[in-house]
Amino acid sequence: MNKYINILATAIILVSCGKKQEETITEEGSQKITEISLTAEQKQNAGISYGEIKEQVIPMEIKVTGFVNVPPIASASVSVPIGGYVKTTNEVLPGKKVAAGEILATIASLDYIQMQQDYLQAKSQLQYQSLEKNRQQTLNAEEVGSKKRLQQAEADLGTLQAQAKGLALKLELLGCDMKTLENGTIQKVIQVKSPIAGYVSDQNIALGKYVSPTDVLAKIVGVTHKHVELKAFEKDLHLIKIGQNVEVESEGIQANAKVFLVSKQIDLETRNAAVHAHFTNENQEEMFTVGQFVHAKILVGNQKILTIPQAGFARNGKGGYIYIENAGGKIEQIPVEILHSNAEIIGIRPEKDIPAGKVIVSGASALNAIFSK
Repeated sequence: MNKYINILATAIILVSCGKKQEETITEEGSQKITEISLTAEQKQNAGISYGEIKEQVIPMEIKVTGFVNVPPIASASVSVPIGGYVKTTNEVLPGKKVAAGEILATIASLDYIQMQQDYLQAKSQLQYQSLEKNRQQTLNAEEVGSKKRLQQAEADLGTLQAQAKGLALKLELLGCDMKTLENGTIQKVIQVKSPIAGYVSDQNIALGKYVSPTDVLAKIVGVTHKHVELKAFEKDLHLIKIGQNVEVESEGIQANAKVFLVSKQIDLETRNAAVHAHFTNENQEEMFTVGQFVHAKILVGNQKILTIPQAGFARNGKGGYIYIENAGGKIEQIPVEILHSNAEIIGIRPEKDIPAGKVIVSGASALNAIFSK
């Protein structure tokens, strides 16, 4: 507390006793200080000292946020490609774990029954038409039959074969047990099964409800292949590479991941792009839920950056300022972006060229109070 009181008191003294200040007029009409001059006594009271901006190799990390997601192959929407009524349903509740192939509901459909009947009739006619074709071939070989009748028999056989094959494919798509059907047993209902193992995230099933091919009966989210989808700002994308390590945290849960995909498309509104990272440990992966919000740090390796002591930096929002005293003794405020921070130094990227002069490495807080006046 005493530290901040001293800084405030020093700033008040400097503002009231400082030498000439150069100002500019902003677009809003207010005056903004661009340079100030201080006496030796005022500099001493503010704790101002001089040094240099150093170039150092620093382990760099990019802080991002995102959420846990799964690829399209690990999620599924369950529907039925034919209309019908829900006859039975299991306890398909959001959050329930289901196995691949587990029956979620059964659908009664007159069209499904008719399709099986048509298939059996086509198979029966195929047997007759095959015999008819053979008979016409025999008659034609003995030159007592009509060639036209043989051609018609062959055409009819081909039509029935195509019809039976098409019906068989449709029935297989509906999950029909073809061996049972071949034995003459028509199945009354369609079994709606989960295509993947996972958890039910949404359901729209009710007994007696009519469902159409466009209705989604349930949504299943897989339990494997979870990854984190992170949002990185445009200015940081050149530092992010495939294979870099990522530290993930959410609600006290921590995990390690590795970048496997960096999007090449930037969102025009947010100016960020997606970065995808796979969990490197299955046990850690299981602790996270799909859709869960996460904080993450992408470790982009060692970078050579400009640094200045903490006392020579004045924070302002997400960035801050450093101060340069030119040959004429006037102090100028330089806006910078923060690249790295620890207890001793600040890694910076100046937003404009640093002018020639002496670098102020302590007393920045008092100077910032004057420039903010």
